[in-house]
Amino acid sequence: MEANLPDTTTEAWKLNEAGLSIVPLGSPFEEPPTWFVEGRCSGDVEKAKMEWPKAPRFRWKQYQEEAPDDSAIENWTNLYPHTNWAIITGYGVVVVDADSAEAVQFIEEGAITRTPLRAKTSKGMHFYYQVNPDYPIHNSVRKNKIDLRGIGGYVVAPGSTHADGTLYQWETVGYMDISDLHDLPMLTPDDIATINGFNGQSVEDKPEGDLGFSTDQYPLPHDGSNLAEGQGRNNAAASMAGQLLRQNHSLREVKTILDQWNQSNNPPLSDAELNTTIASIARTHSNNNPGSSILVEPLHSSKPEFAFSHVKELVKGVKPINWLIKGFLEMDSLSLMFGEPACGKSFTAIDLACCVATGKDWHGKPVKRQGPVFYIAGEGFNGLSRRLMAWQVSHGYNLRNAPIYISQCAASLTDLGNARLVSASIEEIVEETGGVIPSMIVIDTLARNFGPADENATKEMNTFINHIDQLLRARYQCNVLIVHHTGVGSKDRARGNSALKGALDAEYAVVKSDDEITITAKKMKDADEPDPIKFLFHPVRLPFVDEEGEPQYSCILKEYDPTELQSLKIKKGLETVLGDRQRKILDTLNRLIGSAQENLRKDGRDPSLAKIELRNLKDDCYEQGFIGSKHWRRTINALVERELLTLEEPFVFVSEKGQQALNDE
Repeated sequence: MEANLPDTTTEAWKLNEAGLSIVPLGSPFEEPPTWFVEGRCSGDVEKAKMEWPKAPRFRWKQYQEEAPDDSAIENWTNLYPHTNWAIITGYGVVVVDADSAEAVQFIEEGAITRTPLRAKTSKGMHFYYQVNPDYPIHNSVRKNKIDLRGIGGYVVAPGSTHADGTLYQWETVGYMDISDLHDLPMLTPDDIATINGFNGQSVEDKPEGDLGFSTDQYPLPHDGSNLAEGQGRNNAAASMAGQLLRQNHSLREVKTILDQWNQSNNPPLSDAELNTTIASIARTHSNNNPGSSILVEPLHSSKPEFAFSHVKELVKGVKPINWLIKGFLEMDSLSLMFGEPACGKSFTAIDLACCVATGKDWHGKPVKRQGPVFYIAGEGFNGLSRRLMAWQVSHGYNLRNAPIYISQCAASLTDLGNARLVSASIEEIVEETGGVIPSMIVIDTLARNFGPADENATKEMNTFINHIDQLLRARYQCNVLIVHHTGVGSKDRARGNSALKGALDAEYAVVKSDDEITITAKKMKDADEPDPIKFLFHPVRLPFVDEEGEPQYSCILKEYDPTELQSLKIKKGLETVLGDRQRKILDTLNRLIGSAQENLRKDGRDPSLAKIELRNLKDDCYEQGFIGSKHWRRTINALVERELLTLEEPFVFVSEKGQQALNDE
């Protein structure tokens, strides 16, 4: 079968050598993976088979600004010699995607700038253009219309195979070759206006200076920094105008803000250019939002934008602290929990999330605002499911009906577009559940959900905090808990820029020493800092076994008083949980030692001299048939690491701890 499959390796290398950024997609010649079927397609196998050949195999955003190196291409081609490939758009090329015969005919009749490089697709044609640095084009998709594939998008590369069996193929004009990307033409504002017209957007009576594009091509609003000629001043003005109109600013306010910004540009845009840009974006905003109106003047134009209130207005409105978990976490606040890797901070976050969602007291501290929890997970999804199951088993709660929602992937929260997607996804679930807003949002971890930005940079950390504040915390007046790592030079503070600590309402350090976990308050903005809380990892047997029949375990956190540790016997319980093979090996070794001691006694010798070689133990265990070579070394190593067995080559002994474990069993 494999000999008949197309080898796409050569085509991948050609695309790479042409200067394109590429990543591997799925393949129509393989079954879609379970994570894709269940996660992306809600269990619909047929849908997954259609979409998998066009789906990236992993996160690809990093390759929008830098193409993968040769070692990455070599690794991918070795792993996936028959797979489909994607060309990242916005890097070197932008693509006009005509997805119907009518769209193809419209373009080929000369409606927009002609290009000699194009590719045949399943339903239409891809037309390739060179990136214009002065006129950035973002990804814009309109079903059954003409799509623009630019920044933030990708197209299926020629040489790939559609799910229906159609082969994506290059169709070049004249001498054109894909290695000649620098010879491609660029799309113009008039081209974009023409495409918008085909898609049903108004292009008639276009005033002089109208840019001819929609604000939805600029999902990342310009940050207000000043620009020089050639740095996209018109695009920045359009982006800012679109953002302000979406926030219901009046035309007068938009004009005032853009006038102030424009004065520091070098040189400033002319009044005519700026005014027609605002007019164009206002018209597009109205077309995209039928029935809505744009205010010409502010509703309260007489009220100053900066105002003072008398102290009596504040004093009479004082309210008690709105606790989420009494004495630990507040509503409408930003909190942080940091610690070293594997210290238990994620276990703690899961424990908190489950208690908030179910209303169960958190280790004696009442949950005051039981409600939905949204958990933005950046890693360890399989481990997360095991920990949730352990919590459910241990506490006797069925989480099936609990309002806990886990993200399917990490979020890049420094990117406004991605942050808005997170907020929109939460809002969709809020609407589906009758408007019940979240009590808590967990971001685990900051590093995995920060995006490609630098967490040590003040500006980028402030961007991260602002997006969380505006789109998550303030929107729902909920608690946002960030899970983070310690600093490199100091284990007593969170990693990254100090702007983070300044923005926090509460901060907690999680420190692990042996099996003991201590949670200590480092900051409590408006309340007394709670006393340190101590926990132990407590093992929980899960209701399933692995393929060899071995029981599976995870952990929960058990609070304890150090003075009562022995009476609680939590630590002993943690240390003496045995797997089936481990117990049988210890039993076998005890039996062999007992036989050796009996033989020494019969010979009148000291039975304490009895010793068993590791190879003899192995032979006896193999003969019993409960373990083989596949699992022997791993199981023995686990027993030694847990100090249940002692090795003194070539001899092996059951330790005192191992004997106690058998007695407990």
